[in-house]
Amino acid sequence: MAKKDAVRHTHVAEGKKLLATWGLSLARLQDQSVTVAMVQEHIGKNPAADIALAALLGNFPTPEVAQALVEWEDKTSDKELRHELRRSLYKMSQKGLVAKRVEPTPPIFAPLEPEGYLSPIDGSGDRLLWVVKAKAGGGLHYLSAVVNEPEGLRYFDFAEISRKKLRQMREDFATRMQMTLVEVPWRYCDAVMYEGYERAKAKENKDADVYLSFRTHLLNAPAQPVEVPLSTFLDIEAIATDVTLLQTSVPLLQEPEMQLWMLDHERAHHYTDKISQVQESPLILNRYQQQDRLQTVIDSATIEVFAGESGVAYARRLEETALYFWTTGREEAAKRAFAVSLALKQSTQGGKGIPFCEELIRQSIALHYHEEKQHEKEESHGSLIMRPSEFAARVQGARGQRRGVR
Repeated sequence: MAKKDAVRHTHVAEGKKLLATWGLSLARLQDQSVTVAMVQEHIGKNPAADIALAALLGNFPTPEVAQALVEWEDKTSDKELRHELRRSLYKMSQKGLVAKRVEPTPPIFAPLEPEGYLSPIDGSGDRLLWVVKAKAGGGLHYLSAVVNEPEGLRYFDFAEISRKKLRQMREDFATRMQMTLVEVPWRYCDAVMYEGYERAKAKENKDADVYLSFRTHLLNAPAQPVEVPLSTFLDIEAIATDVTLLQTSVPLLQEPEMQLWMLDHERAHHYTDKISQVQESPLILNRYQQQDRLQTVIDSATIEVFAGESGVAYARRLEETALYFWTTGREEAAKRAFAVSLALKQSTQGGKGIPFCEELIRQSIALHYHEEKQHEKEESHGSLIMRPSEFAARVQGARGQRRGVR
């Protein structure tokens, strides 16, 4: 068990003892011998009891409780308590209970902060980022960019839109493209966009300079480098020392956003070609020799794909994916993605020894190898030309038949 989880369980256990002395329990809430208001009277009496109360209320899904949890979260500054409240609110959301937050009214003359939105990052390293800011006289300035990791800025756009249009655009992405844009710190989005601009400019992309003129409509100060904002949500030290997260990282490939992380055909073909050479070799290899050579190809691919600049890019993609998973309520997936990112940063052999990386390579090669063989099979039905391996196989078969006649 991670250190952070162990501390949580200790605090919940301590708090439950206090709740028992106060006569507060889930059973009494359910039989209405205790009301939510009576439970709230004990908030603030003890830090451990507060965490236990937050966990208790998360198991009593009603609109009244959901609203109480939201208001409690808005008021508290305790990091551990906020984490527990978010757990309970996530449980509520799974049952369709989402309470409305009361947005504080900003001072009349206070400048409104921009907002940042982020899409999941795909297998090629592309992600969509938005930075929007309220403009004088109403409406929003909207800056959108597709930034590749590691290639840089691929596309950008600027427009003036309404709040309603922004909401419609997010809904359209979610329904039509099955892609949710989550709200993240705008400074991170700005930093990624600007970093992408600098990479594009270094490659002499003249169109990239237009991005700067668009950015000035929203922001005047220079962009500042910003790390993926994970330390606020995750216990980095605990994840770094929890080996089980790395050992159980393969299920990440079942997450919808990561099912498209397979290598593309161009990159996979280099390795599928080597596998074909092993299987079509004129040398007589037994099953174990073939398996050994196939594993050598997979090991080589796992090292090469996740090493050097490519490895740095994959580590960054996984770190950002961890942020996306956390924001969408998938804490365990977030921890695993970040654990893989940390392992890649420390590795001297690319992805070798990292279960997630090894499985991604294995599945990618298998997928493309099957597709290539299927394509070859379909082509051979309509072709009179035989490949050398097919010709050799037929000659060998014919010789065997002759020996049988004699």
